[in-house]
Amino acid sequence: MPGCYAPRMRGITSRWVPRSELKTEGALLERVLAARGLTDAATRAEFLDPVGADFDSPGNLPGVDAAVDRLLAAIQGGERICIYGDYDVDGVTSVATLIRVLRAIAPDVQVDSYIPDRRAEGFGLNPDAIRSLRAGGIDLLVTVDCGVSAEPSHAVCREIGLDLIITDHHPLGSHAMPDVVAVVHPGLPGSSYPWPILSGSAVAWKLARHLVARFEGSEDPSPALKRVLMDTLCLAGMGVIADVVPLVGENRRFAAKALRLMRSCTIPGVAALLLECVKKDESLDSETIGFRIGPRINAAGRMKHAQQALDLLLTDDDAEARAGARALTEINTHRQELVKETIASACTLVEAKGMDQDDKRMIVLADDAWHPGVVGIVAARLKDQYHRPAVLFGPAGHDQPDLYRGSARSIGEFAVSKAFDACSQFFQSHGGHAVAAGGSVATDRISEVTEALLEYAAANLPVEHLTPAVRYDCEVTPADLKYAEVAALDAIRPYGKGNPTPQLLIRGLTIEQARPVGRGDHLQLRFRGARGIWFRYPKGTDADPERLPRGATVDVIAEVKVDSWKSVRYVDLLVKDLRRQ
Repeated sequence: MPGCYAPRMRGITSRWVPRSELKTEGALLERVLAARGLTDAATRAEFLDPVGADFDSPGNLPGVDAAVDRLLAAIQGGERICIYGDYDVDGVTSVATLIRVLRAIAPDVQVDSYIPDRRAEGFGLNPDAIRSLRAGGIDLLVTVDCGVSAEPSHAVCREIGLDLIITDHHPLGSHAMPDVVAVVHPGLPGSSYPWPILSGSAVAWKLARHLVARFEGSEDPSPALKRVLMDTLCLAGMGVIADVVPLVGENRRFAAKALRLMRSCTIPGVAALLLECVKKDESLDSETIGFRIGPRINAAGRMKHAQQALDLLLTDDDAEARAGARALTEINTHRQELVKETIASACTLVEAKGMDQDDKRMIVLADDAWHPGVVGIVAARLKDQYHRPAVLFGPAGHDQPDLYRGSARSIGEFAVSKAFDACSQFFQSHGGHAVAAGGSVATDRISEVTEALLEYAAANLPVEHLTPAVRYDCEVTPADLKYAEVAALDAIRPYGKGNPTPQLLIRGLTIEQARPVGRGDHLQLRFRGARGIWFRYPKGTDADPERLPRGATVDVIAEVKVDSWKSVRYVDLLVKDLRRQ
């Protein structure tokens, strides 16, 4: 039986790296779990049943008791509360979660929302918005998915007498602990919370869960509030999946439970999105959220204002929800068209400026024609296409003619947030994570920040990392691809960051046919005992059909699944790379 260890190899497009050096035997599922470090029986059992696994007690979350104390006082005192969130899926679902739970606890509660305009205000707490909210009568401001490092805004709240509760999941970094009423954050320095990398929506839901328990004086909620918590758990799971946090531990439980509950969710906006995106007999998985529902919610903030998506998740009117979901689909369609145009423009610039060459290890581009709402998506596409960090800047807006807003996406070997930190003198503001970041730069400093980022990448990103690495779980032979064993891999779902779709190194496949399909962009492969497809295969290489004659023996890296046609079952391979033996 082949093990999971193999010498480092290269295929046509990538380096092949085993996920683990551990040699394993047994069923395919057992070997994949072992390759991912799941060797302990109890840990493995919990991993395989994320729906049945309990959440950790929300009372253990740092800052949650102080936050609940202040919220209960605000409810009892008739104070005005505002939930302030980010404009992406994680932020919008977090705002909707807290507002729905607050209204369920106290129907007369005075609770408003505020989501900044992506183009005019950018990410995070905005001092001008804070002053405006206070002037409008807000007594308590609660952030979701933002705020932990916004020190100037914390100072403004203290200055004008506005109480502030921060719920966030972004790194505190070198910033001091905020001097506010409470900071609810799983990853604060010194925290013993077992899951420090929750999504913002998961943090918001856990605060809401603790609020319900404290309000009712019981960990067992009343039927009405239990229904609200189950519905908002669907929102939290959507945020977990769409924000691409690691789908392990508690995040995995959120995602799996949400996917199980979504079809029975009584929030009209969720039902309308499912009606808009998913066929009745179609199963729900993380890809449904990541590639259909999430982009529609995000499109509102990218192209118009995220309030439109929030209104959809807050309405209790079915007809209004259906109209809102259709509107988001239209906005998303426009966004897709704009992305396609911007990708074409950006690729032209990449090649014209030589940013696809080894001497430039990062893509940094700016263009007055680019909509800042799509530059992050395009940066992600360029990152995948050229396998190097990509930063794209577009104009901030008509009211800020001298400012560019940019988004960055990075490969796993390079922390783009550290690159932004190292070049912070050129940014007016910036923030983010290792693989995704954003920032604002004065238009007259674009050339400086471009040069600085390129220099940083040249010094910190080895050229060998510009060749992508494909991590495979274990090595198998065609004889190992039995229907039942391949089907058993579904137990690893939901897939996502930190828990990717299993990839196998399959040795010794015999080609029966190789032919281009889909206008010649994809390669359809028939092997002895399996079928395969290689989307956007690399033309002009050993993957060309004439170089893969019938009878040729190849090794492939592929995702595998069982499919059927006319009651005939077969193993389907989604090929990622290939090499001739």
